[in-house]
Amino acid sequence: MVKHIGNILEEVREKGFAKPSAGLKVPDGYFESFCERMEAALPARPELESPEAVAEAQRPHTLWQKVRPYVYMAAMFAGVWCMLQIFTGLSNSGGLQPMQDNAVMANALSNDEFMRDYIFDDVNSWDLLDEMMEDGSLDSDSAWDAFFSEDTPAGQTETVSAEYILPQ
Repeated sequence: MVKHIGNILEEVREKGFAKPSAGLKVPDGYFESFCERMEAALPARPELESPEAVAEAQRPHTLWQKVRPYVYMAAMFAGVWCMLQIFTGLSNSGGLQPMQDNAVMANALSNDEFMRDYIFDDVNSWDLLDEMMEDGSLDSDSAWDAFFSEDTPAGQTETVSAEYILPQ
């Protein structure tokens, strides 16, 4: 690689690749009086001229002034963590868990009393028997006799376990 020691713009102009007026121009004497013009444009700060003001600016900071940046940074990270928890929770809520992964639900559905009180509360016994006969789970007279026994009072049915009604 070739090192360019001179002005690259001048070299390009000499080779004829650029126009002689290419580049930026500054008015003559612009930077000679730049400092004076800048000082005149800035507002005066007489409080910095007195030694008391300088000592006031250099006094030790309070505990809150020292800790404040760290508290703000911790709040920012806590906010980012909360947003991530919300977004990941929203994306995972669409699917249902399998029954094997939910022990409480599996326990409840295997309890005959729970099934009778909450699941089959609005199901008529005759509708249940019709469905069982249609899908083939009740096809013999012995199963019919097991469902309605002789010692059951009139109008009441004997309970059938949830395993018999619902395949697991």
